[in-house]
Amino acid sequence: MSAPILDLHSLPAMPATLLRAAVPFGKSRGSTTLPALTLRAHGCRASPVLLERYRTACGFDVDGFLPLTYPQVMATPLHLQLLGLPDFPYSAMGIVHVRNHIQQHRRLPDTAALTVACRFDGQREVPAGHEFDIETRVESQDTGELLWQAVSTMLRRHTARKDKDGARKAPPPEDTRFTSSRPAPWSIPADTGRRYARASGDFNPIHLTAVTAKPFGFPRAIAHGMWTLARCVAELGEAGHADALRLDCDFKKPLLLPSRVMFQTARESAGVAFRVLSEEGKPHLVGRLG
Repeated sequence: MSAPILDLHSLPAMPATLLRAAVPFGKSRGSTTLPALTLRAHGCRASPVLLERYRTACGFDVDGFLPLTYPQVMATPLHLQLLGLPDFPYSAMGIVHVRNHIQQHRRLPDTAALTVACRFDGQREVPAGHEFDIETRVESQDTGELLWQAVSTMLRRHTARKDKDGARKAPPPEDTRFTSSRPAPWSIPADTGRRYARASGDFNPIHLTAVTAKPFGFPRAIAHGMWTLARCVAELGEAGHADALRLDCDFKKPLLLPSRVMFQTARESAGVAFRVLSEEGKPHLVGRLG
């Protein structure tokens, strides 16, 4: 990471960073330039209480290691602090998480002292708006070894214009990888967003209740995308227990709570593909672990 570095002695508190990121005041008007700054927190350890809540909410067993997706939860306060910087041009409340890529180099013991660093890593204009990436790196506090890294792709939708061709777009082709895969039904309760919020600290109102989600255009609360991804990894069991792993996913249709969905897997030569579908067969998430 070549950007200027701001070193922190601990991870920021979630409530304050969430509020700061959500407030639009002081944001650049007309600018889309992302701040060139790396935030780096030292001595980060998983809270045993929050980790237990996370395992329970997502379905992970206790095995002495952090779940593959958990370092991203630890990094979320830094992500929000980046989004709350005075020269970040948008309000975080209008931003959608569209893709995530995780590369684990070695499993992380659940008591390890870690250094967590985040920065913006490029952006691009797409028909729906502006996409930008947040890079996260997790290193051993003791040795400096890179243990885990991720790229989270976020979308800030256009407000002034719509995609005029959206109504004429053809539906995506059928994913033939899953043709012979028998779906497993999941019943996702209404309190899923609240339980995940208590584990992760992400109390974005769109995930909590229908009352708090409706002002943002949702008829009911929606599941956190990272909860859905974590639930998939937990369901894959031993496939997520190797040292070196890559986890890729695309977030699709929002998952309203409560819901009944279908989980499917397809074995590949070097891993397993998976997806979560609505009862109508529309994808909420498509991913691959290998």
